[in-house]
Amino acid sequence: MNSDMRLRRVAFSTFLLATALYILLPTADEIVIHPVFGLFLSYALHVSFVYGVLLSFIIYRAVGVVCLLGALLIGGKPIYNKLKERFRKNNRDK
Repeated sequence: MNSDMRLRRVAFSTFLLATALYILLPTADEIVIHPVFGLFLSYALHVSFVYGVLLSFIIYRAVGVVCLLGALLIGGKPIYNKLKERFRKNNRDK
């Protein structure tokens, strides 16, 4: 059961990392994403189109940062502990 839970954590953190990288690295589809999302936000929040697009940029990047932090918190801590154990083991051997 412990290995099954570990596998789920690794898979979920990998998915979050892939999502974060897709969002945070500039891609060509952002030419379509931000104007469409900005248009939706301008209608939903009754703001101008320019403010909707700016808000779209902010929300899109914030989701990417949250996914990256989630991936680091879920998958980064076990990796950090393993590296720390390895360095302690290497230092004791020397």
